[in-house]
Amino acid sequence: MSPLPAPGAPLPHYVSTAPFDPHATETMTAAQSRIHLASQKQLMWWKFKQHRLALTSGIFLAAVYLMILIVEFLAPYGLHTRNVDYIHAPPQTVHFFDKGNFVGPFVYGRSMTLDIDTLRRVYADKPNDVQPIRFFCRGDSYRFWGLVASNYHLVCP
Repeated sequence: MSPLPAPGAPLPHYVSTAPFDPHATETMTAAQSRIHLASQKQLMWWKFKQHRLALTSGIFLAAVYLMILIVEFLAPYGLHTRNVDYIHAPPQTVHFFDKGNFVGPFVYGRSMTLDIDTLRRVYADKPNDVQPIRFFCRGDSYRFWGLVASNYHLVCP
């Protein structure tokens, strides 16, 4: 057993002045080296790509954010348009076939009756009233990005 140095005396040890080379101490494969030398951003992206649900959700979220740029064109009605005749009407189903024949995208007309017992509005489809859905048509006017006046919409009822 070696004797302890005197109190306050420096401990005997050796410090090399040569720079440390981590590759000399342990050899790594190319894949290990790629991971160890990757930035934090690359590591997060590689982990993110492994989760399909997260990747799909991110793409959907990016698409929604891009749609915000052209929301005036995508909306079928203007911001302040309100149709009080159908205020509590449920959404309509878009149909493509009428009586076995392809017609294109359309909705059936609706009729509203007031149920006297419950004072509820009851809406019923009218299969004889086929209303086609129009694309790239004129509708309510708007100012695109508050700069350019327009009245073209992607879908018009």
